[in-house]
Amino acid sequence: MTSTADFAAELVRIPSVLGDEGPVAERVVEEMTRLGYDRTEIDDAGNAIGVIEGEEGGPTILFDAHLDTVDVAPRDAWSRSPFGGEIADGRLWGRGATDMKGAMAAVVHGLARVDRARLAGRVVVSGSVGEELIEGAALRAVAERHPADLVVIGEATGLDLAIAGRGRAELIVTTRGVPAHASSPRAGINAVTRMFDVAREIERLPLPADDFVGPGVFCITALISDPYPAHSVIPSACHATWERRLLPGEELEPLLAELAGACARASAPDTEVRLATTDVTTWTGVDWREPKWYPAWRLDPADHLVSGALDALRAAGIGARPTAYQFCTNAAWSAGVAGIPTLGFGPGTEAQAHVVDEWVAIDELERAAIGYRAIAEAFLSTLST
Repeated sequence: MTSTADFAAELVRIPSVLGDEGPVAERVVEEMTRLGYDRTEIDDAGNAIGVIEGEEGGPTILFDAHLDTVDVAPRDAWSRSPFGGEIADGRLWGRGATDMKGAMAAVVHGLARVDRARLAGRVVVSGSVGEELIEGAALRAVAERHPADLVVIGEATGLDLAIAGRGRAELIVTTRGVPAHASSPRAGINAVTRMFDVAREIERLPLPADDFVGPGVFCITALISDPYPAHSVIPSACHATWERRLLPGEELEPLLAELAGACARASAPDTEVRLATTDVTTWTGVDWREPKWYPAWRLDPADHLVSGALDALRAAGIGARPTAYQFCTNAAWSAGVAGIPTLGFGPGTEAQAHVVDEWVAIDELERAAIGYRAIAEAFLSTLST
């Protein structure tokens, strides 16, 4: 019998950098089939899906863990093989150990152990694709096939219970100039220099804060001149990408207006501010092209779903506390767009994601599996009453 940790190690050994999730999706479906899930499939988008049926007509809980990972560059900085799946020092090491193949293994194994006699409804497991670039699109595809009454995101929480999470937006700011020969820069207007002035004004913008979720974040992530490379030419345009970590209740139009005001104060005429788009083709060939606006979300701490999940986890020996995701997850769609009640629970911490020598504690994998089962068994009776 393959343990949760061993299965997680297998998944780490299968590289699945964004866009190459096929082999790991097939392995997840194979494992769900072996463990006796009632139905398993890979959908058109390439998501690995498993269904466990309880009493007919009850609610559906959808547990989601994404299969894709970020890349491992610079590889020579790793002290262990990023795809070695090494188990040592009480940890599983490798790319995706925390984000989030460890959680995927814990979800698959934990939910295979549910007492079906206690299930007044069904459990759906989603091994989703493409999350590292386009949060929520894959989960949306799964939920369209399997409408859910509750979503549980398996992203890292340190085994606490996430009841809220930041969203994110990517915005493109474009300044305009007048080209000239670089030997006579004063004959033109340098768009990059104008961008410096705009950036200073944007950096001065006050950021909102939420007592529970935390502060908003705004940072520049890319800067490129046009033309690039500009050989002996004063750039006529400059494009900067800004990433904004969103808080519950924030909307796009006020944010765009705020940026436009900063550009005006910088005396940068003809500056354009727009929401970026993302273009993803999944490993099965499905194309997603969508705006990069992923809303923040929050569940009322007094909601019975929160208290019920905390009670279930604590009864299972997991002393979970309410917390909020600081990064963006697929919950941006389930809770932020679709309005489906959503919780987060998973092994590892956010600080262990996307890092060199990524790791997750072995004992957390097994405790996470226990926790997923506890949530499913508690709510497939609670939700139906």
